[in-house]
Amino acid sequence: MVYKTPAYEGFEGFPLGNGDLGGMVWSNVNGLEIQINKNDLFDQPNKEAGATLRGGARLSIDFGAPVFDWLYLDDYDGRLSLQNADVSIKSITPFMESDIRTWVSANKNVWFVEVTADSKGSRETKLRTTLERYGSRAFPGWYGGYTGNTQIGIGNSKAITIGNDIVLEECFDGLDFTVACRLIGAPVSAEKVSENRAELTTGLGGAHTVTIMIALVTSNESDAPTKEAIKLLDEAESVGVEREKLAHHDWWKSFWGKSFVKIDAGYLENLYYLRRYLMGSSSRGKYPVVFNGGLWTWNHDVRNWVTPHHWNTQQQYWGLAPQNDCELMLPYLDTYYRIMPEAEKHAKMRGADNAILWSEAHDFFGRMTFWDRGDMINNFTPASQIAGFFWEYFQYTCDTVFLEKKAYPFLKKAAEFYVQTLQWDKSKNEFFISPSQPYESPRSNKLKNTITDRNMIISTMTACISSAKILERDNKKVKEWQHIIDHLWPIPFREEEGIGEIMQLGYNQDGSVYPKKEDYGDWTNHFSANTLLVFPTNIIGIDQKGSREYNAAANVVKSHSPSKNAISPDPIVAARLGLGDVALERITNQVRRLQHFPQGLFYNIDHWYYLSLYADSVKTPDITTQRDYIYDERCKYEKGHPAKPFIQCGLEPMSICTSTINEMLLQSNGGKIRVFPAVPEGWNPAFKLRARGAFIVSSEMKEGVVKTVHIESLKGSTCKLVNPWPGQRVDVLNGNDESVVKVKQEKDGVIVFDTKALGKYIIVMKGTKPSMTNTVFKSIQNNQPKHFKEAVLGKERNF
Repeated sequence: MVYKTPAYEGFEGFPLGNGDLGGMVWSNVNGLEIQINKNDLFDQPNKEAGATLRGGARLSIDFGAPVFDWLYLDDYDGRLSLQNADVSIKSITPFMESDIRTWVSANKNVWFVEVTADSKGSRETKLRTTLERYGSRAFPGWYGGYTGNTQIGIGNSKAITIGNDIVLEECFDGLDFTVACRLIGAPVSAEKVSENRAELTTGLGGAHTVTIMIALVTSNESDAPTKEAIKLLDEAESVGVEREKLAHHDWWKSFWGKSFVKIDAGYLENLYYLRRYLMGSSSRGKYPVVFNGGLWTWNHDVRNWVTPHHWNTQQQYWGLAPQNDCELMLPYLDTYYRIMPEAEKHAKMRGADNAILWSEAHDFFGRMTFWDRGDMINNFTPASQIAGFFWEYFQYTCDTVFLEKKAYPFLKKAAEFYVQTLQWDKSKNEFFISPSQPYESPRSNKLKNTITDRNMIISTMTACISSAKILERDNKKVKEWQHIIDHLWPIPFREEEGIGEIMQLGYNQDGSVYPKKEDYGDWTNHFSANTLLVFPTNIIGIDQKGSREYNAAANVVKSHSPSKNAISPDPIVAARLGLGDVALERITNQVRRLQHFPQGLFYNIDHWYYLSLYADSVKTPDITTQRDYIYDERCKYEKGHPAKPFIQCGLEPMSICTSTINEMLLQSNGGKIRVFPAVPEGWNPAFKLRARGAFIVSSEMKEGVVKTVHIESLKGSTCKLVNPWPGQRVDVLNGNDESVVKVKQEKDGVIVFDTKALGKYIIVMKGTKPSMTNTVFKSIQNNQPKHFKEAVLGKERNF
């Protein structure tokens, strides 16, 4: 990611992190700004908001000269290296040449800033490193309003010096943390400026190289955060910066080696790797990544939409298993398993014993936030969708211990809520549920038999049945679950003029399909409940092509409004249906409308264009004025407050985009593997990804023809592969000696063969000799910003 002009705004900064500790890096005219955040900085609810993920501290480095001031720049180059997970910034002015490299150790919670500065001529300057924390209101209502009480969220910061280290100690309700900072490489003095700020000062004078190290420790990790933070700095100094850097690079080298994609859309490919980088940089802590900014906030404690929403939070975890990042799912899985007792209490309050139920909005301590609000009171699907991640993790890892200890108990309790909530209609010989509602539908919380409940019941109980059979238990429950699946209400279909038949959201109490146009004013649901049967339930896909359900889902994704992108999984659905060109069009549309920031981050709401001063002056404001409000400080919300302090990224669209690319290249739904199931016309892609059954699959396509397929079996599962060369016979060869492996070819074009754990296999057309040389794809380093229609990666030189 290349900036040829400094980023002077925090929301334009470079994101850095090690999975737990991280934040944004940007410039001021005299130096550098770093917002230091951490995954577990949750305090307890106050008068303004529920449990809030607070900012950590701000580190400011002042070179004593205008090293990044636009007026004096002779040259500037800023880069985020995804490969090495570091940021490098160089500048030349009449006063100084500066060279900065900063990174967060992948192996310990220490942030390193290496600074080289050469004061030109006889000028002498002092390098000032300031560590400060000023808490603030979180503004959880975003544009919906905010408290005027400026005292809320300030915290209880206490700045101290310990030897030549500066330290900030913070105490919130339910959370204590310490940030400690040390400078090595030059004589330094430490000074407390106020309770909120401390400074390190050293003389530069000529060429000078120093390293600044910052550690952050919370009361979640230690009973003595200050002592532990100083210990981390001692350890890092003892090991040495170069050895720490080598270990850091080794970790990221291993991370990048686990999977690979090459597609014929370089900009989208860059976004794919950026998303992998962001999750590797933020999903290795105690809690899941929060959708509303993650670690990449910049303005004190401003955290728009403080309370996690299930639908948004889960999207950060879509696609991680296919890209072979299963371990990055663990903060999500461990958190929900840990707070499962609170979900059991909530289910019992709603009438179900030994079951779990989550409200759409809740925090990571298990509190169900405004569960009785009209748009959430009868949405029962979050628990079963969360359970789906437990099942997915098992499917991709084949970890039977995890299945027995965590996944199966979680799945059973999610299913049990429905077992006890469903009612029996004797006249129709089927189950029903009432009242119920689709996702966040305040105008429809008194429906009967929603499609969302129907499809999640099938998905969850099917997973329960499969789990029980693997674990050889609960035969009686298996029969009960299957009986329910076999006696659910029919899908509500409706013909939509100009589109065709589509699946709708449910039924009114009188039995009519909901919604009618007069009910809702729109034929589809923003959250794509219409396509839930495809994703994330995984009930139908390419195998059902031509069926009524397939056609109805295809009609939705082919006709979905281009202005609804932010949290809609329709691009993934299109790929799951084999509609590669549609999937590409949908993710292209997402980037055009929502990738607002130069480092590649997205917004997560489609309608920000309404803040633009010109929204009513152009024909297509939803695409042409999406970014105006970020850079025009005159833009305000309806209540009169400025837009700029509330600018932050949302992580959902990027997850949708990259999950779609995974599904274009490899699918393993329905118990079989497909390579290149939804490749747009003209692409010549390649990949190394993970499939259900714990298989690592690699393949390459040239001019529409698959070359070979390489499969590594991690657990020795039986492999089922859809023939990559329809109508042709295939050979499966042992990857070690090229001996032929016995294959069973099923009538539907699926080849089946047994594997051994860690065995490697090569699939070729019969009679074809495999190429034993690897294809090498040479990357081209970005040395300039890249443009994609309205979006840009990087910043152009403007001086």
